[in-house]
Amino acid sequence: MTKQDHVAYWTEIAESNWSAAQGLFATRKFLECLFFAHLIIEKLSKACWVKDNAEDHPPRIHNILRLWSATQLAPSADQSNTAADLNRFQLDGRYPDYQRAVFAQATESYTSHLLQEAAQLRSWVLSKLP
Repeated sequence: MTKQDHVAYWTEIAESNWSAAQGLFATRKFLECLFFAHLIIEKLSKACWVKDNAEDHPPRIHNILRLWSATQLAPSADQSNTAADLNRFQLDGRYPDYQRAVFAQATESYTSHLLQEAAQLRSWVLSKLP
């Protein structure tokens, strides 16, 4: 696979996850929606990582901010804050004890707001890809 193929791989699965996030929100599965919103930005960030690094396989990490630190992306403070908010719903969100801790936060209003911010972040990261 070429570098462009690797970038396309991450971008395509992120786009598939975008549809899933929309469906999860529509069915009021707010915690799961935020988990997928994180996945979308993580995968697009991995596409940027591949684009900006010699290797074609990004590190097996889930922290968006850590991924960005090894790219040419220059996020604004608001974009970094959104990424930090999304990071709370990453891998740890798969575990029941952590789910209880963030479930109360994943209200319809909060999820709608963070999903809108994730949509803006998604557009921004996509604009940095070939």
